[in-house]
Amino acid sequence: MTEFAGYEMPLWYTTTTSEHLSVRERSGIFDVSHMGRFNVGGPGATRFLEGLLPTKVEGQAMGKAFYTLLLNDEGGIIDDLIVMRLGDEKYLVVVNAANSDKDARHLSERAPAGLRIEDVTPSSAMIAVQGPRSQDLLQSITDGDLSQVKRFRCTEAKVLDQSCVISRTGYTGEDGFEVIIQGPTNENPGGAERIWEALVSPSAPCGLGARDSLRLEAGFPLHGSDIDEKTNPYEADLSWVVSPGKENYVGWPAIKELGSSPPGTVRRGLVLDEGIPRHGFEIFSPDFARVGSVTSGTFSPILRKGIALCKVQNASSDIGVGVEVEVRGFKHPGKITKPPFYNESLYGWKRVSKDN
Repeated sequence: MTEFAGYEMPLWYTTTTSEHLSVRERSGIFDVSHMGRFNVGGPGATRFLEGLLPTKVEGQAMGKAFYTLLLNDEGGIIDDLIVMRLGDEKYLVVVNAANSDKDARHLSERAPAGLRIEDVTPSSAMIAVQGPRSQDLLQSITDGDLSQVKRFRCTEAKVLDQSCVISRTGYTGEDGFEVIIQGPTNENPGGAERIWEALVSPSAPCGLGARDSLRLEAGFPLHGSDIDEKTNPYEADLSWVVSPGKENYVGWPAIKELGSSPPGTVRRGLVLDEGIPRHGFEIFSPDFARVGSVTSGTFSPILRKGIALCKVQNASSDIGVGVEVEVRGFKHPGKITKPPFYNESLYGWKRVSKDN
């Protein structure tokens, strides 16, 4: 167990590698109740979020979940998040646990009078069900038809008679769902625990270790390591969340200026021939010039090699460029790559979508 964002969290139940492979090959479940959750609703909710986010909100369909960013006035990334549009003026916003208080202030300070922003983190729970067998596993205890919930869509349904919001999203690269269980009622106390027990029997419980190695294999950034308030969407290789032509949101003048020229550094993937890269390890070109640093790294159970996300100079960011990473005083050869690190015909949600 370890402390994480004020919560006591499991690093692993068995081993990180066995939990990682269970998600890639079968299914795994994660207690992610530490993630921040906010209901945003009432007249003007869409207009409010439109002025807050670089991603166009008004055009999002009902039942859509979309990945986006909270930006500061300089265009830096305050947080990355998922927004679910549950109704015309009804949204559920899921943010990183470590940024929950900061994000709550960012929202409330800009909210117009009459808008409802409710922190439902303490009164709800959240379980991620991930892997190629996740749909069958969750469907067995859900009253809605999960086959109709496509990737980055969401729905409200009953799971073991407990009211839930279910989105086809996740942080592993695999097909899967995130289940937000509404607060307990007098008629149905302890609903989250019952759902966990029903899912844990046929699936592998997974801790923070596997959550980190899975998201890294998929190439998903971690706020505070790979992206932060000093990183803009262009440097983070996340410019695709900035809707073309959109104006008048927080950070828009800076984003307009930043997008007019290539960034000096950019986020990329990195694979080493040997050795395991870790946060802060320096990256060098073949002529020994420093060109960047590792922002997060681990051992990939699929590749059986060290992998990393890194920040490198734009001139050294082309896919396939050879570099060297200094690992405990020794330089190890590697290559710049574009995640995900696994073969998408064998692993990940694209493999699953073809099977379905």
